[in-house]
Amino acid sequence: MPLLQLPDAGGKTLLVVQYGDEGYLGPPDIPQEQLEDIHNIEIRDDDVILCSYPKSGCHWLWEMTRMLRAGTAEVGVVEKEKYMMEYTPQKELPSPRTLNTHLFLRQLPKKIQDGKVKLLFVYRNPKDVAVSFYNHHVKFPEYEYQGSFHDYLPALFLKGKVDFGGIFEYTRDWEAVFDSRPDLDVFTVSYEQLQSDTFSKAKELAKFLGSTADDDTILEIVNKCSFGSMRERKGKEWIAQYGEAVMYRKGKVGDWKTWFTVAESEMMDSICEKEMKGSKFKFQYTL
Repeated sequence: MPLLQLPDAGGKTLLVVQYGDEGYLGPPDIPQEQLEDIHNIEIRDDDVILCSYPKSGCHWLWEMTRMLRAGTAEVGVVEKEKYMMEYTPQKELPSPRTLNTHLFLRQLPKKIQDGKVKLLFVYRNPKDVAVSFYNHHVKFPEYEYQGSFHDYLPALFLKGKVDFGGIFEYTRDWEAVFDSRPDLDVFTVSYEQLQSDTFSKAKELAKFLGSTADDDTILEIVNKCSFGSMRERKGKEWIAQYGEAVMYRKGKVGDWKTWFTVAESEMMDSICEKEMKGSKFKFQYTL
């Protein structure tokens, strides 16, 4: 798989890998053998698959899901990446597995495409995603990127020249899947909905999963999965490796306001209106 150095508007480059016949982009450290074999991953009947564009709340929803499935907030600390399909062989992981991925449905194993397991889908407003993804790219050294946000936004993020491609293409593609496949068993939620009414959404998720957790347990799980708790419990491994909890930066809705200029915000609004015309997904930029 060839490595590509993609330039931002100021000439600084982001290192990614290109793979597949369609020229997908991925992180530079993604295992080639895992991608080549991903269609052959054995999917079990009790698997749940969490699908999301990067930086959209997947860590949060994954943690909540595994606790709800266990029926308790008292679970061991496990990083989501251990259950990420494009990174880790899954066959040794015990059931019930909550797997996660940033891939399109067409890239996933046939049993998932055939609608044989439950799917979770979480999305987030693209302005906060852009800020979070920028910080991700700057703070993880494997990307070899040190450009400014103002050069990153127009030339990399908005053009889909980042790992896993463009956010609008990703969201539209999954929406088309949901519209054309009523047989799929899908729980869809936005990051902002989770933020504004976490307990109610957790109850809906518990019902979807068939969880035995009662209201008191669900409330305990909600509290255990708060951003502060997640950062405290699960950020330590990242701090040890990178000097900060790079996967748990702020977790706020509306942080984009401290990064975007007025012109950049208006530019993204215009692009979003064009790219998502007719979409049922409505992005929420503030609470």
